[in-house]
Amino acid sequence: MPKSTVLSAAPPPAAPQAAAPQAAEDLGSGGTMISMGEAVPEIVAPTPSQSQNVHDLIGTVLLGRYRVIKKLGEGGMGTVYLGEHAQIGKKFAVKVLSHEYAHKEDLRERFLQEARAASMISQENVVEITDFGDTPDGSVFFIMEFLNGEDLSDTVKNHGRLPWARVKHIMLQVCRALAAAHDAGIIHRDMKPENCYRITRGKNEDFIKVLDFGIAKVTSEEEGEGKGLTRTGMIFGTPEYMSPEQAQGAKPDHRVDVYALGVILYELLTGRVPFTADTFMGILTKHMFEIPEAPSALVPEAEIPAEVEAIILKAMQKDRELRFADMREMAAAIEAVGSGAAAVAFVNENIARPSTGEMAFTGSRTVMPGTVPPVSATDEEQGGSKKGLIFGLVGGLALVAAGVGAFIAFGGDGGDKTADAKEEPAAVAKAPEPDVVEQPVTPPVVEEPEKVKEIADGTETVTYRITTTDAEGNPVIASILDPRDNGSYGKTNTPEGVSVEKSTERLPLTLRAAGFEPQTIEIVPDSDKKFEYVMQPIQKAAPKKTVTNKKKADPAPDPTPTPKEDAKTKKPPRRVSPDLKDPFGSRGG
Repeated sequence: MPKSTVLSAAPPPAAPQAAAPQAAEDLGSGGTMISMGEAVPEIVAPTPSQSQNVHDLIGTVLLGRYRVIKKLGEGGMGTVYLGEHAQIGKKFAVKVLSHEYAHKEDLRERFLQEARAASMISQENVVEITDFGDTPDGSVFFIMEFLNGEDLSDTVKNHGRLPWARVKHIMLQVCRALAAAHDAGIIHRDMKPENCYRITRGKNEDFIKVLDFGIAKVTSEEEGEGKGLTRTGMIFGTPEYMSPEQAQGAKPDHRVDVYALGVILYELLTGRVPFTADTFMGILTKHMFEIPEAPSALVPEAEIPAEVEAIILKAMQKDRELRFADMREMAAAIEAVGSGAAAVAFVNENIARPSTGEMAFTGSRTVMPGTVPPVSATDEEQGGSKKGLIFGLVGGLALVAAGVGAFIAFGGDGGDKTADAKEEPAAVAKAPEPDVVEQPVTPPVVEEPEKVKEIADGTETVTYRITTTDAEGNPVIASILDPRDNGSYGKTNTPEGVSVEKSTERLPLTLRAAGFEPQTIEIVPDSDKKFEYVMQPIQKAAPKKTVTNKKKADPAPDPTPTPKEDAKTKKPPRRVSPDLKDPFGSRGG
């Protein structure tokens, strides 16, 4: 790829594309579309010779004013040319949909959606698209600014991991670009280093342009006259940068871009993406269920600031409710690094990996030091977040219970059964009947009534509304206690919440409910907030049984001598294991 190319038509990474050749459709932007509900026919890309000889536009004048000069790059569905305005001589990039796909209305519409989406965003760090139209051979094109530089993927390849001071400047520009996109109702959905183009503008050698809104979602059209380009169950994006909800095929919102920026930040500082695998699905599975290795542990020599690592891990939270609320919040956190401000909040998530069905975030959400707990979702958001199905986890784990039989061998060969017919059977000591003694059940401890946590009159307070549920999502009423003196602030799941003394210091709280494990959290009560926690039930141990064996006296030996047997016919004695137990008796331990 020439360094001066705006190659938003670059093909996706080879490994993920090869992992699902029958299910992936190249979108021409480097992203991938996967349909979960139906088979997608394999797309056969035209050979370079076909494209050049049959539908080469070099020398063509488009719309009477854009002269096509030369080809800059070619992807699976589109070609990028260098163009020039016929009257004023200004250079442009001309992106053309491959003629082989021009007859497909949905692909034409998606191609032009890139032009519409980008043109809706007025921000200096977003590529500018100024015109579009039809080519003489019946395809479609759009005109965008010509950029001379390289994408961030090439920057990392050429220079390795980048220092924080340089990355900070780059990421703030990307955050501003996406904040403007989100304000316009545009979700990019395919953010990655290849779509962040680095050019020189004035003295700034790291001026960033965000490219390729080819699979962007225009949320403002959802309730209007949308074209229905996105069908339920479809997955869009590039696997290394896709959020867990994208991997599930769930309805995306702007926080998929927050997650992708967390991955990009990780890659710029460490030189590698957090998750890799041999297959497309392997990468998506890791995004859904694995916690990324801390950047500081991966490259300790890079000396990544702790505040930066917290930003990465917060942006990459599996539960989108725990990520930055928007791009401005993420940009503010980046800007604050080195100012003495406390690190941002990130939660050590306990992620349930189901055999089938949807992904769940369960267990204790431990807030890491220097952080604040997550803000809960609204009821509407919580309801919508449970609709996604896990992509690729087909056919859950089947657990089969098998009966186990015990075979006890007493030694010897089979022998002649006819010859042994008259032989008296050897005496086998019967296992003694065990006496089962039930352990007395300890009566439940009656706890003393909770004492109310007293807050002095005139003290400034903040209100915390804490919601607690079980793993099924059913409400669990829990007491909110101060573990230092066991004072009670009140109960969870109340509309009015509880009042705590306002402070910038961390405050420990214990959530306690009958039948559930106590859960200790830490908060910084500096403003009114909402939290949501999942309570884990107490694991009840089975009642212990004590087995006592009453030993019986050995029977008196028979004084009658046993007749001697012929040495040739004498069989070895049958042995009875001293550890033999009646397999049909009590199994108490």
